Amino acid sequence: MENIKIYDNIILIGGATRNVGKTAFSCSVIRNNSKKYKIIALKIKTIYEGDDFFHGKDRNPLKGNYRIIEEIDTDGDEDTQRMLQAGANRVFRIKAKSEFLKEAFHDFYSLLPENSFIVCESNSLRNILKPSIFLLIKHKSSDEMKPSAKKLAPLADKIVYTDGIKHDFDAGKIIISNNKWIISGEVSR
Repeated sequence: MENIKIYDNIILIGGATRNVGKTAFSCSVIRNNSKKYKIIALKIKTIYEGDDFFHGKDRNPLKGNYRIIEEIDTDGDEDTQRMLQAGANRVFRIKAKSEFLKEAFHDFYSLLPENSFIVCESNSLRNILKPSIFLLIKHKSSDEMKPSAKKLAPLADKIVYTDGIKHDFDAGKIIISNNKWIISGEVSR
């Protein structure tokens, strides 16, 4: 993973498994920062061969290599709708075959205005870029980890443990300072 581009305007929130509260945590980060900054939220679903179990039911199977969809509906409880409700200026979903994630991300990134800050839910994006912060959320009472999370856990800036509802780390400590995401109170790298 050498020579990958650093994106100081991205915080990446990954999960060891499904249903660990990634979106609840993401929404807190959005809520805490969206009054002062343009926040773009992104949820990525990367399709790996044999990884279907970790994605749950797929109501909208991928046709082609990737798809980028902007969420515009604020009425509902889908993750992307919750991100809009939390204050994100715009919210997108990317669904991509793993080998096309880089292309999909670059197409998405070209849609954004300058000075945007991105809150992204994904493990796999860490394979193609280095965000300002990479958090991995893990259930405190389970050792289960999907393959993408297991591989990327050593790259996490912080592992956040959860009981499924509460996290052991305050999302309010995630702030924007000097045009980059930082963890308040920690020395910037």
